[in-house]
Amino acid sequence: MKTLLRCLILVLFADQIAGQNLDSLYTSLIELHSLSEKPLMEIQSQPPVKCGFSVVADVKLNFDRFTKEQQNTIAKILERPELPLSVVSPKGFFRIHYTETGPDAVAYDVNEAAAAFDSAYTYEVNILGYPPPSSDNGEGGDNLYDVYIKNLGPVYGITTPETHIGNDRYTSYIRIDNDFDPNNFYSSGIDGVKVTAAHEFHHAIQVSGYINRSSDRFYYEITSTSMEDFVYDTIDDYVAYMPGYFRNTDVSFSKSQGNGYDLAVWNLFLDQRFKEDGNNVGKNIIKRSWELMPQNQAVRAVVSALEEAGYSFKQEFNNFGIWNYFTNYRKKEGEYYKDAASYPVIVPMMNTDFNPPEQSYVINSYPVSNTYLRFLDDSEGFPDTLVVILTDGDIADAVDNPNSENTFNYLLTSEYVEGSKKIIENKYYSVISGEGAQYIGEADIFNNEVAGTVQLDRGEIDYAFPQPFSYKEHSILKIPAAKSLSDQAELNIYTTAMDLVYSGKLKINTLEKVVVYWDGKDNNGNQLPTGIYLYATKSGDEIKKGKILILNE
Repeated sequence: MKTLLRCLILVLFADQIAGQNLDSLYTSLIELHSLSEKPLMEIQSQPPVKCGFSVVADVKLNFDRFTKEQQNTIAKILERPELPLSVVSPKGFFRIHYTETGPDAVAYDVNEAAAAFDSAYTYEVNILGYPPPSSDNGEGGDNLYDVYIKNLGPVYGITTPETHIGNDRYTSYIRIDNDFDPNNFYSSGIDGVKVTAAHEFHHAIQVSGYINRSSDRFYYEITSTSMEDFVYDTIDDYVAYMPGYFRNTDVSFSKSQGNGYDLAVWNLFLDQRFKEDGNNVGKNIIKRSWELMPQNQAVRAVVSALEEAGYSFKQEFNNFGIWNYFTNYRKKEGEYYKDAASYPVIVPMMNTDFNPPEQSYVINSYPVSNTYLRFLDDSEGFPDTLVVILTDGDIADAVDNPNSENTFNYLLTSEYVEGSKKIIENKYYSVISGEGAQYIGEADIFNNEVAGTVQLDRGEIDYAFPQPFSYKEHSILKIPAAKSLSDQAELNIYTTAMDLVYSGKLKINTLEKVVVYWDGKDNNGNQLPTGIYLYATKSGDEIKKGKILILNE
């Protein structure tokens, strides 16, 4: 997997770029433009650049502040390409400009590319209800939205704001790469075209229908990247960028380490979290945030959109922390993200042993962030793991001072104390104190289960359940094991003729009773015929035996 390029996009927190940063912005534009002119070997070693929008949009906003010489260079870079051929998309929304010769020669089916842009328009405008981009008044030959297929090197696409139409809004045009070579991109060929169409077209919507604002570029990219999955949910290009956030969840939301590409998962969370409340509820919250953007910074717009829908931002950002924990090998079937298996793994900021009765920790957090703490506890003869997710919900500082630190005290105790929160009854309690405590929310995961759902009962039993076990009705058979300092037990399953059908080591689960979970399948992954089977578990030196009835109807 190619490493995420912390690419040519400046994270800028002012509507006007500070004077000392203008030269850096100008240099970024030159570097972006030069990528298409590099030799093939250099291009193939260049990590992919998701999008050049933020650079050109910031240049456009600050054009009058550059020197005359710089303005001349910028104008030449940002002018529309001239290409000899064009087609109108099947639904008549776009004119696709291209060539079949030279370094810009298109390497995929132009008609498929045109259809991909139509699909983006249909979903984002006709289904989700976003306003279509404003007419460009005949630029490109007519009033259709113009897409130019060019050699962009390792850059997927660039949406360029063009003519100011008032209230910080602009017309625009799009450039996309001409080949999407698999050596240069995470998604190649027509798949690369599709995700780029969904991504860049929403940038066109953003700058035409809402606002072109430098300080919120991270949110422009969050939304455009999430549109890739909304429009084309079988192409998971965005997953390649996620490690940037999963390695830095304790950084303020508006200080995205991956320029917003890595945080598209926030919009996917909103969409999938609120599916149960009705169609497109999460997507409507996202759209409402854009309707609020012209009068609000992005973070405040998101907060207000959630509150209008009846939800607390701090609570949902805490839930977001829970969802992000259950990914990859921690995924839970039928719960949380549909693509959780392909997502990276959260690495807690702190891993430490917990020695009862209490320990206290000084925590520093950034506004609108999630900090993960992992405690290991074997004080009761079990290797317990408690993961604490601390959400900093300081909205004001997230907007005005995202680099500020909130310092507070976190107390974990095995006994109830005045004002403490119960995590697991008679097991864990917590107290958050200090000047910044008012902004902190907490969620807890005990032995891979959300703590609020856990009723701790560690008694040993001598029967398997459910009985009988039916493949039609059940997915897990819970088989007795003995208490052990080890977190594993050996399980053997036999027919009544003592033929071994399953043998393996399984993790001991102690949330309900002391058991191991078995899916009822043999060592080849096959279901067993209906019948009575014998089990034996060995934990340390202790063995438990019994019978189970399996129904395979």
